Amino acid sequence: MRKIWRQGLRSLVPYDAGKPLEQLAAELGVPELARLSANENPLGPSPRVVEAVAREAARVHLYPDGGATALRAALARRLDVTPGELLVGNGADELIGLIARAAFEPGDEVVVPEPSFEPYGISATIAGARAVPSPLAGYATDLEDVRRKVTDRTTAVMLCSPHNPTATIVREKPLRAFLDALGDDPPLVILDEAYRDFVDDPEYPDGVALLRRHPRLILLRTFSKIAALAGLRVGYAVARAETLDWLNRVREPYNVNRLGQVAALTALEDEAHWERSRRFVIEERRFLSEGLGRRGYTFPPSQSNFLLVKVPEAAALREKLLRAGILVRDGADVGFPGHLRISVGLRATNEKLLSLL
Repeated sequence: MRKIWRQGLRSLVPYDAGKPLEQLAAELGVPELARLSANENPLGPSPRVVEAVAREAARVHLYPDGGATALRAALARRLDVTPGELLVGNGADELIGLIARAAFEPGDEVVVPEPSFEPYGISATIAGARAVPSPLAGYATDLEDVRRKVTDRTTAVMLCSPHNPTATIVREKPLRAFLDALGDDPPLVILDEAYRDFVDDPEYPDGVALLRRHPRLILLRTFSKIAALAGLRVGYAVARAETLDWLNRVREPYNVNRLGQVAALTALEDEAHWERSRRFVIEERRFLSEGLGRRGYTFPPSQSNFLLVKVPEAAALREKLLRAGILVRDGADVGFPGHLRISVGLRATNEKLLSLL
C-alpha cells in the first residue's frame, strides 16, 4: 500500500480547544459562563484598540504589511532594540513552529521541561526531531537536569518563565549560570515569556539584556495576555538579527493580519490600559491566593494570571464549578492530575469561585 502520511505523526493527537462558550452555556442551561480555563484577560482590550480595529475593518480587502513594519518599529522603541531584532508572528504558537521549521531535523534533540506548554514537544515531533523530557522539580523548572540532558545532538532547549501550567519562574541568577554553562557553542535557547507582564518578583530576569551576551537566545512574547488580544493572535520574537533571518526564510509572507497589527500597535500606545491590566491581575491573584489559602488549598506561588491548585477529586470539583457557571482547567489535561488550573477572573467571579469552594 502506498505510504501517504508521515509515520512520526501517529503519536500526535489534535488539540481539543473545547466547545464554544455559547454552546456550552446553552447545554448547561446557565445564562453566562465565566471561562477561567484559558488564561485570558477578563478586562478585555483597551477601548482605543476596539476603535482602531473598527476603523481598520474597512481595509481588510487589502493585504497586511508583510513585515509588520510599524509594529516592529514601536516594539523596538519600547524594548531598546533594532527592528531587525524583532519578528512578529501569528501568536507565539506560530513562532515556535517557525523555529522548528528553520532549525529542527530528523535526529536532532530538543530538551523540553515536562509538563509544559504542549507546542514545544509537538513542534519537535512534527519536524522529525526527538523531544527529550526534563521532569520538573516539583513545580519548578530543573535547570540542572535540563543542562544534563543537553548533548551534541541538542539543537534547542525550550524554557517558559512564568511556567505554564505551574506559574513559577526561572530567576535571574540560575538562568545566567545555566546559559553560561552551555559554553561557546550552545544550542538555541527559547525562553517563552508569554506571562512576563504579570511578574512582580524582583529576581525575574530581563531577557532582552541577556541577548547581548547570549547570541543563540530567542525570547517569545505575546499580546494575548497583557493586551487581551488572544482572539487576534499576535506574538513576537526578540533575538539577534542573524537568528531571525533564518526564521524569516520559513515565515509565510502575510502571517499577521491587518486587524492584529493595528490592535497590537494601538495597545502599545495605550500604556495606561497596559498598566491597568497588570495591576488588576496582581491584585486579583493576591485576592484569590489568600482566599484559597484560608480554605486550606495549596498551590505554588503564582507569577502569572493563573494558579495551579491542588484539590481532592479534581474532576468532580471541576464539574461542580462548571454546573455553577465557572469553567476551569482539569490539571490532568496539562500533566498535573489532582489539580485545577484556575485563571484570574473579575472580582465578582473570583468571589463566586471561592464561595463555591
